[in-house]
Formats: sequence, C-alpha cells, structure tokens
Amino acid sequence: MCGRYVMATPASDLVALFEIDESGADLPEPSWNIPPTTTVPIVVEPQPRDETPPIRRLEAARWGLVPAWADDISVGARAFNARSETAGEKPMFRDGVRGRRALVPADGWFEWQRQGDQKTPHYIHGDAPVSFAGLYAWWKQPDGTWLLSTTILTTASAGALAPIHERMPLVVAPAMRDAWLDPGEDGEAALEAVVAEAAEAVAGLSMHVVDGRVGNVRETGPELVAPVG
Repeated sequence: MCGRYVMATPASDLVALFEIDESGADLPEPSWNIPPTTTVPIVVEPQPRDETPPIRRLEAARWGLVPAWADDISVGARAFNARSETAGEKPMFRDGVRGRRALVPADGWFEWQRQGDQKTPHYIHGDAPVSFAGLYAWWKQPDGTWLLSTTILTTASAGALAPIHERMPLVVAPAMRDAWLDPGEDGEAALEAVVAEAAEAVAGLSMHVVDGRVGNVRETGPELVAPVG
C-alpha cells in the first residue's frame, strides 16, 4: 500500500521533469511526510473538448478520490489507494482507469515492516523523483466549487521490497508515462502494461530504516528520511 510519501522536489523541477505545459494555482509546499486527505501535486492530461492536442498540467489535488457521484467528501478518506487488480471493475475507480489517469510525483515513500509486535518504518526512494500511477476525479462541493482529488494505484511488491510489505505503489517507468497519461489510450491496456513493468520500475530503488516519528502526521521535516540504526 502507500499511506505516507515524500514530495519535496520544487514545482519548477517537476515542470521540467514531467514536461508540463501549464501549472495550476495553490500547489502544495514541500513535505517529507504526506498523509491521505492532504493536498498533493499531480500530473494530468485531460481529454480536450475540441480537436486541439491535450495539455499536460501540474495541479493540486486532494489525496483520497472523491468520485463525481459521491454524496460527501468523506468517501475520499477510504479511497487513497486503489488495487490495480480490481480498479477497472470497481465503480469508485473504473471511470478513472478509462479516461482520467494521473501521475503522482514522489521523492519516495514509507512502508512499515511488521516483525512480531514491532513495525519498523522504511524509506524507499531513488536518485530522482518517481511517478506513481494515479487516477483523478472532479467533485462538485456544496458551495458550488469543484474539488480535484486523486488516488494512488498499488500492486504486489516485487524484488527487495517484498519482505518489507506485501503491497507497493504502482510506479510508472519514465518510458511509459506518456501512454499512461494519454486520454486516448485504452485504460485497461495501459494499466496492464504498467503493471507488467512494475518490478523493473522499482528494481533500482534504495531503502533504509527511518525514525518512528514518521508515524506522526505532525512531523514533516527532512530529518524524517535520514537513516537510523
């Protein structure tokens, strides 16, 4: 699963890395401990209403998907992750798989390894930001404004990550980012292709044990990713 992650890379660097055409307003500040229901940056490429090419945007979204048909924003608290194996079938996520796919940039993420009664947090990261496969939705709030929200897809852990936790965020390899975002691509096929490359996409990542303070959502500083022990 993915319940906490790090996004501290400046937005200007994300614009270059993900070849962004336009950036939205109110992008979140860097954080080394992002929990669900907070605001995160995502990359989207919506289907245009006319014949013009899609525009790739960097937007601020609430982490926890709130579908258009939801009665209340609280449903998003239970939808911050979506299993890649069933996302295409579930009403909560299937429209996103079909045409509202996103990239969720991350410097790395935290996973807790259970050993008996002990749970040890690990930080998993690369030398550059990775991108999680995400879905997005727009929801009309009671005041008439629109809320953009997102969820992060997960898959079975692979390689060195498997002993840490049975699930991991679905990382999109750089070569597959364009196809994943393209609203003209078949969503089920795009998801299948990203899952097939998931093990290779995380093969070069590093990991180390970090301080248990990362479990406290009030802790947000860069010291949280420092190795301990």
